Amino acid sequence: MNNTVVACVDGSSSTRAVCEYAAWAAGVLKAPLALLHVLEKNDQPAISDLTGAIGIDSREHFTEELVRLEGERSRLMMGQGKAILKYCAELLTEAGQSVPQQLQKHGTLDEILAELGETRLMVLGRRGSKNPVGSHLENVIRLQKNPVLVVPETFTLPSRVMFAYDGSEASQENLCRLSVSPLLVNLTCHLVMVNGKSESLLLAQSLLQKAGVTSQASLLKDDSVTHALCRYADEHEIDLMVMGAYGHTRLRSFFIGSNTTEMLSESRQPLLMLR
Repeated sequence: MNNTVVACVDGSSSTRAVCEYAAWAAGVLKAPLALLHVLEKNDQPAISDLTGAIGIDSREHFTEELVRLEGERSRLMMGQGKAILKYCAELLTEAGQSVPQQLQKHGTLDEILAELGETRLMVLGRRGSKNPVGSHLENVIRLQKNPVLVVPETFTLPSRVMFAYDGSEASQENLCRLSVSPLLVNLTCHLVMVNGKSESLLLAQSLLQKAGVTSQASLLKDDSVTHALCRYADEHEIDLMVMGAYGHTRLRSFFIGSNTTEMLSESRQPLLMLR
Protein backbone atom coordinates (compact mmCIF):
# COMPACT_ATOMS: atom_id res chain seq x y z
CA MET A 1 0.00 0.00 0.00
CA ASN A 2 2.96 2.34 -0.49
CA ASN A 3 1.97 5.93 -1.35
CA THR A 4 -1.73 5.02 -1.16
CA VAL A 5 -4.49 7.03 0.49
CA VAL A 6 -6.64 4.54 2.43
CA ALA A 7 -10.26 5.41 3.21
CA CYS A 8 -11.64 3.32 6.10
CA VAL A 9 -15.34 2.78 5.42
CA ASP A 10 -17.81 1.04 7.73
CA GLY A 11 -21.28 2.20 6.73
CA SER A 12 -21.53 4.70 9.61
CA SER A 13 -22.69 8.31 9.24
CA SER A 14 -19.09 9.37 8.51
CA THR A 15 -18.63 7.03 5.54
CA ARG A 16 -19.56 9.48 2.78
CA ALA A 17 -17.35 12.22 4.25
CA VAL A 18 -14.47 9.74 4.60
CA CYS A 19 -14.75 8.97 0.88
CA GLU A 20 -14.90 12.66 -0.08
CA TYR A 21 -11.94 13.70 2.09
CA ALA A 22 -9.92 10.72 0.87
CA ALA A 23 -10.71 11.62 -2.74
CA TRP A 24 -9.64 15.23 -2.10
CA ALA A 25 -6.37 14.12 -0.46
CA ALA A 26 -5.61 11.56 -3.17
CA GLY A 27 -6.18 14.19 -5.85
CA VAL A 28 -3.98 16.79 -4.16
CA LEU A 29 -1.23 14.27 -3.39
CA LYS A 30 -1.58 12.59 -6.78
CA ALA A 31 -1.73 9.25 -5.00
CA PRO A 32 -3.86 6.14 -5.65
CA LEU A 33 -6.94 5.63 -3.49
CA ALA A 34 -8.05 2.44 -1.76
CA LEU A 35 -11.20 1.63 0.21
CA LEU A 36 -10.83 -0.51 3.34
CA HIS A 37 -13.57 -2.37 5.19
CA VAL A 38 -12.72 -4.33 8.32
CA LEU A 39 -14.37 -7.46 9.68
CA GLU A 40 -13.67 -7.61 13.39
CA LYS A 41 -12.13 -10.71 14.87
CA ASN A 42 -14.35 -11.63 17.80
CA ASP A 43 -12.26 -12.45 20.88
CA GLN A 44 -15.25 -14.13 22.53
CA PRO A 45 -15.76 -17.57 20.93
CA ALA A 46 -19.29 -18.36 19.88
CA ILE A 47 -18.74 -21.98 20.91
CA SER A 48 -18.04 -22.36 24.63
CA ASP A 49 -16.83 -25.41 26.49
CA LEU A 50 -20.02 -26.90 27.92
CA THR A 51 -18.40 -30.08 29.28
CA GLY A 52 -20.25 -31.19 32.38
CA ALA A 53 -22.84 -28.44 32.09
CA ILE A 54 -25.37 -30.24 29.92
CA GLY A 55 -25.93 -33.73 28.61
CA ILE A 56 -23.80 -35.14 25.79
CA ASP A 57 -26.62 -35.21 23.24
CA SER A 58 -27.68 -31.66 24.05
CA ARG A 59 -24.10 -30.40 23.90
CA GLU A 60 -23.58 -31.84 20.42
CA HIS A 61 -26.84 -30.33 19.24
CA PHE A 62 -26.04 -26.84 20.52
CA THR A 63 -22.48 -26.98 19.18
CA GLU A 64 -23.69 -27.81 15.68
CA GLU A 65 -26.26 -25.01 15.85
CA LEU A 66 -23.70 -22.47 17.09
CA VAL A 67 -21.29 -23.43 14.30
CA ARG A 68 -24.06 -22.93 11.76
CA LEU A 69 -25.11 -19.57 13.22
CA GLU A 70 -21.54 -18.29 13.43
CA GLY A 71 -20.94 -19.28 9.81
CA GLU A 72 -24.14 -17.52 8.76
CA ARG A 73 -23.18 -14.40 10.72
CA SER A 74 -19.74 -14.28 9.08
CA ARG A 75 -21.29 -14.69 5.64
CA LEU A 76 -23.77 -11.86 6.27
CA MET A 77 -21.10 -9.54 7.68
CA MET A 78 -18.86 -10.17 4.69
CA GLY A 79 -21.74 -9.49 2.32
CA GLN A 80 -22.58 -6.26 4.14
CA GLY A 81 -18.95 -5.14 3.91
CA LYS A 82 -18.80 -5.84 0.19
CA ALA A 83 -22.00 -3.84 -0.29
CA ILE A 84 -20.45 -0.89 1.58
CA LEU A 85 -17.30 -1.08 -0.55
CA LYS A 86 -19.36 -1.22 -3.74
CA TYR A 87 -21.46 1.78 -2.70
CA CYS A 88 -18.36 3.84 -1.86
CA ALA A 89 -16.62 2.88 -5.11
CA GLU A 90 -19.69 3.94 -7.11
CA LEU A 91 -19.88 7.17 -5.14
CA LEU A 92 -16.29 8.02 -6.03
CA THR A 93 -16.50 7.05 -9.70
CA GLU A 94 -19.67 9.09 -10.13
CA ALA A 95 -17.73 12.05 -8.74
CA GLY A 96 -15.09 11.58 -11.46
CA GLN A 97 -12.51 9.61 -9.46
CA SER A 98 -10.60 6.65 -10.83
CA VAL A 99 -11.92 3.26 -9.77
CA PRO A 100 -10.47 2.72 -6.28
CA GLN A 101 -8.99 -0.51 -5.00
CA GLN A 102 -11.39 -2.35 -2.66
CA LEU A 103 -9.98 -4.15 0.39
CA GLN A 104 -11.76 -6.27 2.97
CA LYS A 105 -9.66 -7.33 5.97
CA HIS A 106 -10.40 -9.60 8.91
CA GLY A 107 -8.34 -9.53 12.10
CA THR A 108 -7.10 -7.43 14.98
CA LEU A 109 -6.11 -3.78 14.64
CA ASP A 110 -2.35 -4.32 14.85
CA GLU A 111 -2.53 -7.18 12.32
CA ILE A 112 -4.50 -5.07 9.87
CA LEU A 113 -2.22 -2.02 10.12
CA ALA A 114 0.89 -4.19 9.77
CA GLU A 115 -0.56 -5.81 6.66
CA LEU A 116 -1.34 -2.42 5.11
CA GLY A 117 2.28 -1.32 5.54
CA GLU A 118 3.49 2.14 4.52
CA THR A 119 0.35 4.02 3.51
CA ARG A 120 0.57 7.67 2.40
CA LEU A 121 -2.45 8.69 4.46
CA MET A 122 -5.20 6.91 6.37
CA VAL A 123 -8.63 8.59 6.50
CA LEU A 124 -11.12 7.67 9.24
CA GLY A 125 -14.46 8.98 10.40
CA ARG A 126 -14.70 10.56 13.82
CA ARG A 127 -17.98 8.72 14.39
CA GLY A 128 -17.07 5.22 13.30
CA SER A 129 -19.09 2.09 13.89
CA LYS A 130 -17.87 -0.79 16.04
CA ASN A 131 -14.87 -2.23 14.17
CA PRO A 132 -11.12 -2.32 14.90
CA VAL A 133 -10.40 0.78 12.80
CA GLY A 134 -13.41 3.05 13.04
CA SER A 135 -13.99 2.77 16.77
CA HIS A 136 -10.41 2.93 18.11
CA LEU A 137 -8.99 6.22 16.89
CA GLU A 138 -6.40 6.60 19.65
CA ASN A 139 -4.99 3.14 19.01
CA VAL A 140 -4.83 3.77 15.26
CA ILE A 141 -2.92 7.01 15.86
CA ARG A 142 -0.53 5.24 18.23
CA LEU A 143 0.09 2.26 15.94
CA GLN A 144 0.09 3.99 12.56
CA LYS A 145 3.50 5.43 11.67
CA ASN A 146 2.12 7.59 8.88
CA PRO A 147 -0.35 10.53 8.87
CA VAL A 148 -3.94 9.90 9.93
CA LEU A 149 -6.80 12.19 8.91
CA VAL A 150 -9.83 12.04 11.21
CA VAL A 151 -12.88 13.65 9.60
CA PRO A 152 -16.37 14.80 10.70
CA GLU A 153 -19.63 13.62 9.17
CA THR A 154 -19.83 16.39 6.55
CA PHE A 155 -17.26 17.22 3.87
CA THR A 156 -16.01 20.78 3.41
CA LEU A 157 -13.37 21.52 0.79
CA PRO A 158 -10.36 22.73 2.82
CA SER A 159 -9.36 26.35 2.23
CA ARG A 160 -7.96 27.40 5.64
CA VAL A 161 -5.52 25.16 7.48
CA MET A 162 -4.27 25.57 11.06
CA PHE A 163 -1.02 24.04 12.28
CA ALA A 164 -0.72 23.58 16.07
CA TYR A 165 2.93 24.29 16.87
CA ASP A 166 4.58 23.60 20.24
CA GLY A 167 8.21 24.55 19.61
CA SER A 168 9.62 21.03 20.00
CA GLU A 169 12.06 19.43 17.59
CA ALA A 170 9.37 17.01 16.47
CA SER A 171 7.01 19.91 15.80
CA GLN A 172 9.66 21.68 13.72
CA GLU A 173 10.19 18.53 11.66
CA ASN A 174 6.44 18.21 11.07
CA LEU A 175 6.29 21.87 10.05
CA CYS A 176 9.07 21.33 7.52
CA ARG A 177 7.26 18.29 6.14
CA LEU A 178 4.04 20.24 5.87
CA SER A 179 5.72 23.21 4.17
CA VAL A 180 6.63 21.07 1.15
CA SER A 181 3.40 19.09 1.09
CA PRO A 182 0.94 19.59 -1.78
CA LEU A 183 -1.80 19.74 0.86
CA LEU A 184 -0.90 23.38 1.60
CA VAL A 185 -1.07 24.57 -2.00
CA ASN A 186 -3.64 27.38 -2.36
CA LEU A 187 -4.63 27.10 1.33
CA THR A 188 -4.54 29.97 3.82
CA CYS A 189 -2.22 28.84 6.62
CA HIS A 190 -2.63 29.72 10.30
CA LEU A 191 0.30 28.93 12.59
CA VAL A 192 -0.91 28.69 16.19
CA MET A 193 1.05 28.24 19.43
CA VAL A 194 -0.49 27.86 22.90
CA ASN A 195 1.37 29.22 25.97
CA GLY A 196 4.70 29.30 24.14
CA LYS A 197 7.38 31.84 23.31
CA SER A 198 6.91 34.45 20.59
CA GLU A 199 10.50 33.97 19.39
CA SER A 200 9.85 30.29 18.73
CA LEU A 201 6.64 31.08 16.88
CA LEU A 202 8.32 33.70 14.67
CA LEU A 203 11.10 31.24 13.85
CA ALA A 204 8.52 28.70 12.76
CA GLN A 205 6.78 31.30 10.62
CA SER A 206 10.09 32.15 8.93
CA LEU A 207 10.50 28.47 8.01
CA LEU A 208 7.16 28.58 6.22
CA GLN A 209 8.05 31.87 4.49
CA LYS A 210 11.32 30.38 3.18
CA ALA A 211 9.27 27.53 1.72
CA GLY A 212 7.00 30.04 0.00
CA VAL A 213 4.05 29.50 2.36
CA THR A 214 2.32 32.64 3.61
CA SER A 215 1.01 32.23 7.14
CA GLN A 216 -0.72 34.09 9.93
CA ALA A 217 0.99 33.43 13.29
CA SER A 218 -0.90 33.62 16.58
CA LEU A 219 0.30 33.05 20.15
CA LEU A 220 -2.58 32.01 22.43
CA LYS A 221 -2.85 32.00 26.23
CA ASP A 222 -5.18 29.51 27.88
CA ASP A 223 -5.15 26.96 30.69
CA SER A 224 -6.59 24.41 28.26
CA VAL A 225 -4.79 23.60 25.01
CA THR A 226 -7.94 21.92 23.73
CA HIS A 227 -10.10 24.95 24.42
CA ALA A 228 -7.60 27.36 22.87
CA LEU A 229 -7.19 25.41 19.63
CA CYS A 230 -10.90 24.71 19.19
CA ARG A 231 -11.86 28.33 19.93
CA TYR A 232 -9.32 29.65 17.43
CA ALA A 233 -10.43 27.18 14.78
CA ASP A 234 -14.08 28.17 15.17
CA GLU A 235 -13.39 31.91 15.25
CA HIS A 236 -11.24 31.80 12.09
CA GLU A 237 -13.38 29.26 10.21
CA ILE A 238 -10.55 26.76 9.99
CA ASP A 239 -11.52 23.69 7.97
CA LEU A 240 -8.38 21.56 8.46
CA MET A 241 -6.36 21.25 11.70
CA VAL A 242 -2.84 19.78 11.61
CA MET A 243 -0.85 18.67 14.65
CA GLY A 244 1.80 16.22 15.80
CA ALA A 245 0.45 13.10 17.47
CA TYR A 246 3.15 12.77 20.12
CA GLY A 247 5.11 15.89 21.02
CA HIS A 248 7.64 16.36 23.80
CA THR A 249 6.23 19.39 25.59
CA ARG A 250 2.75 20.31 26.75
CA LEU A 251 1.20 18.79 23.66
CA ARG A 252 2.67 15.40 24.64
CA SER A 253 0.27 15.00 27.55
CA PHE A 254 -2.40 16.64 25.40
CA PHE A 255 -2.28 13.80 22.87
CA ILE A 256 -2.07 10.87 25.27
CA GLY A 257 -5.07 9.21 26.90
CA SER A 258 -8.31 11.02 27.60
CA ASN A 259 -7.08 14.35 26.16
CA THR A 260 -7.10 12.83 22.67
CA THR A 261 -10.71 11.76 23.17
CA GLU A 262 -11.50 15.25 24.43
CA MET A 263 -10.03 16.90 21.35
CA LEU A 264 -11.79 14.53 18.97
CA SER A 265 -15.02 15.21 20.82
CA GLU A 266 -14.78 19.00 21.06
CA SER A 267 -13.32 19.93 17.68
CA ARG A 268 -15.58 20.18 14.65
CA GLN A 269 -12.84 20.29 12.02
CA PRO A 270 -10.99 17.39 10.37
CA LEU A 271 -7.76 16.59 12.25
CA LEU A 272 -4.59 15.62 10.40
CA MET A 273 -2.31 13.81 12.87
CA LEU A 274 1.38 13.71 11.93
CA ARG A 275 3.82 11.15 13.34
